[in-house]
Amino acid sequence: MQEKYPRIIFFGPGRKAQVPAREYGNKAAVLATMANLAIPVPPGFALNVSICEEYFRNNRTLPPDLPDMLQEGIRWIERAMDLSFGSGRRPLLVSVRSGAPVTMPGVMDTILNVGLNRETLRGLIVMTGNPRFAWDSYRRFLEQFGTSVFGHNPKVYRTIVREAMAGEDIDDEAALDFHSLQEIAGQFEKVYLRQDGRPFPTDVGEQLACATEAVLSSWMSPRAEQFRRLNLVREARGTAVTIQAMVFGNLGAASGAGVAFSRNPWTGEPGLLVDFKFGAQGEDVVSGDMEVATQDEFRQRLPAEYSALQKIAAQLEREFGDMQDIEFTVQEGSLYILQSRSGKRAPYAALRIAIDLWQEGIIFRDEALRMLENIDTNTIVLRRVQSANPPLSWGISASLGVASGRIALTPSQALRFPREEGIILVRETASPDDIEGIDVSDGLLCARGARTSHAAVVARQMGKVCIVGCRDLTISPERHLCRIRDTALYEGDFITLDGETGAIYAGVGEVVNERPDALIGILQSLKSG
Repeated sequence: MQEKYPRIIFFGPGRKAQVPAREYGNKAAVLATMANLAIPVPPGFALNVSICEEYFRNNRTLPPDLPDMLQEGIRWIERAMDLSFGSGRRPLLVSVRSGAPVTMPGVMDTILNVGLNRETLRGLIVMTGNPRFAWDSYRRFLEQFGTSVFGHNPKVYRTIVREAMAGEDIDDEAALDFHSLQEIAGQFEKVYLRQDGRPFPTDVGEQLACATEAVLSSWMSPRAEQFRRLNLVREARGTAVTIQAMVFGNLGAASGAGVAFSRNPWTGEPGLLVDFKFGAQGEDVVSGDMEVATQDEFRQRLPAEYSALQKIAAQLEREFGDMQDIEFTVQEGSLYILQSRSGKRAPYAALRIAIDLWQEGIIFRDEALRMLENIDTNTIVLRRVQSANPPLSWGISASLGVASGRIALTPSQALRFPREEGIILVRETASPDDIEGIDVSDGLLCARGARTSHAAVVARQMGKVCIVGCRDLTISPERHLCRIRDTALYEGDFITLDGETGAIYAGVGEVVNERPDALIGILQSLKSG
């Protein structure tokens, strides 16, 4: 019997497509809609969720027709981009991403720059005239492919990068020079030989098949299963696979990658909230591992792209009737949207956003009420710290609220502390692997990272207070100790996070609560018709 939906669909400029999220994932459905709206989207294709179901039903065996589907999809992207996959002259590179019908930020695998080897690397250098960019892309691919496909320990790669940075006396990977990147890539290639006894696979078709299988396999990874359990995701059948032409935020001075919310996800305030990193690819921003430029820096250096992003964000809000969480790349002055979805938000922000969208005529009254069905307005309060003692330091607030509790430096320690006393998970940088620790904690404090990183999004979604980018914080997990400036704090000591100001206090702070009575009054009038 013929399937109702094809196993592969295509999207991109000039191609009209209706893509149901249940079959091809939310990512591909939104990308197709954006392409239909003439929003700049790199061309690509998506594999049906049924392929994931078949993969696990057959004991993790890839379907026999997968190679033909991948070849057909690559041919479509080649024609759209006028590039050739595996070419030594004008090489096409692609990203391979998950496409679950529900949002699972940072939980599933993503592999960028697929299609690079020493031959296509030379073609990339000739095509762009930028050897630094080519070697940077290659070492990124080697690391992502090794960790996602071969299961290598990320620390092996991170140690090599940190040693190179120390050798150049720099603290940002974007400042690594061409020679260091070339040396790093060579060391990364040797990791495969040491750990697997065989060289890195150079056949681009094999790379694409392996990356696709890694994405399918990540649907049943421990952290994915844990995320679905904690978020009561029961209906999802599996993940689709989304494959797109690469666009490069690491190509030059007018390039970078970013994440934007069309409204503030913890206050609900209208207007863009952007984290952007120059000379970066998308994973640099959402990983939470790197510092980013301020919104003002992005707007001042790339004003035309910032203005274009504002217009697209407003267009997407009107199309989808909700606040949007947008991932984007700027490649030498050209803006590309890679993903958009309804943004996770704090309860207070949910109240303000629903009312503002209704008052602005973007949604109807019934839609505003439906957005607030699961929000208990009786529990919405604005909390701030009232303290006579100065803060130990400040970070970047990534959610509203106040949280006090015992310091836990690892997720396993957070699970051991009594929850009724409060727990603050303190990390150098958080990742979705910390989800169990975040779940039992009242707040998350990170020395590095961005407001829009996957870990911050997950923490906000779980209703946790989150502060990132506290530069005065240093952590010694082996000594069960952290320092904030000159103050030593041990695991089990109490601290307080103020999500309104980004301040961190020693001990348990006194809290002042305020009710958003004006917004609640508007909501009551909406309910009464």
